[in-house]
Amino acid sequence: MEKNILDSTEKNVRAGDSTTPAPNTRKNSVSACVDWVSCSFRFAGDLQKIFNLIGISDLSTLEVIEGARYEFAGYDITYKIGLIEVMYYHDVNDGSDNWFLNMSGQACRHFEIASCFDFVTLFGILANVDAVYTRLDIALDDFNNIFTVDQFRNAVYNKQCVTKLRDWGDHRRGKIATGLDEVHMNNFYLGSSTSRYFLNVYDKKLERQSKNIEVVHKTWVRTEVRFKYEYADAFIVHLLQNDGEIGSHITAFLNGHIKFLKPSVVKKNLNKEKGYTNRSRLADDIKNHARWWRDFLNNTKTLSLSKRKPEKTLDESKEWVYKQVAITLAMLKEYNPEGFDTFIDLAVTKGLNKMQKKHQRKIDNQRYLDKQIVSFGEWLDKQDEYSKHVRNSSKVKDKEKLLDMYWMQAEEQQKKSAIND
Repeated sequence: MEKNILDSTEKNVRAGDSTTPAPNTRKNSVSACVDWVSCSFRFAGDLQKIFNLIGISDLSTLEVIEGARYEFAGYDITYKIGLIEVMYYHDVNDGSDNWFLNMSGQACRHFEIASCFDFVTLFGILANVDAVYTRLDIALDDFNNIFTVDQFRNAVYNKQCVTKLRDWGDHRRGKIATGLDEVHMNNFYLGSSTSRYFLNVYDKKLERQSKNIEVVHKTWVRTEVRFKYEYADAFIVHLLQNDGEIGSHITAFLNGHIKFLKPSVVKKNLNKEKGYTNRSRLADDIKNHARWWRDFLNNTKTLSLSKRKPEKTLDESKEWVYKQVAITLAMLKEYNPEGFDTFIDLAVTKGLNKMQKKHQRKIDNQRYLDKQIVSFGEWLDKQDEYSKHVRNSSKVKDKEKLLDMYWMQAEEQQKKSAIND
């Protein structure tokens, strides 16, 4: 199944190849990151060993919540470190301990600085416990305007898209008074809620600016490739058993499943009586592909997984103060500058008296992240060296040897944690 899902079936076409390379395309103008991981597995061991499986030994900020959110109904307990969620239930019928790991986008960023493993190693370790994936997102970020969301959308509208996916969706948000002149959210997707793979393209810069988050990039378009169920499992197996950067594997998938034809090709092959000729046959020839899509595949082909700092947990609170409270504070200071400091001290005292455990938890999480981020640069260097060693060692394609290698990393982590304890 993995081969059918991941390999391109087009003849004489290799993923990302172009007959006329773009002369102005910048190297590494696209970056990639794992942006969502959800999987279930069975494992008998205490909580420390469970977190050791994902490379985390520091449980000082562990939060224990009874039950789980409604989409994870059936799990009795949720363990959280920051945004990383590990859920648990005990099956009384067969006596097994069942776990569910859930990491959203920001949780993945947290994992990158809190864990001693990279994602490839994590996937290898989870393969040893026969993890079953429900969702895996790989995000591709373009900072050089290879294509825009509107360009992608219009290409689908104009019937240039060739794919087995049946549905598209359009999601924009803005102000009624300004119509399309002031859009706060702009995304377009291929697939539906039942699709085993799904493509979501959106203006990431616009999204962040709508949240009052500063963006240094002139443009930022994110393309999310979302794998579900057997497609997620197949991509993980493919990634573990094959050499090469994540970009080459994603490009192979995109090239085999989604193509965009040139407008001139679509127009030329329109038969007024019978409609369009076989567009899948037209898509077999790379010369018929839209230039912007070929450029995107070429830039994606050499991608490695990037590692980024997570957004700080208290940043949203600060932005809310700047946006909602700053003017009021300025007026109060202007009205009574002599008593302003006393007013602020009194307000803070009242706030401290009203603080609950959830507020203190937010502060603890922020301090934990700050402590981790201090040595983030050194950690990246170490991870890059370690990842290179792991991937070089994985040239042997024998699956059992490969999984044994990853499992040894987990065992070493558990030993280190036992010594520290």
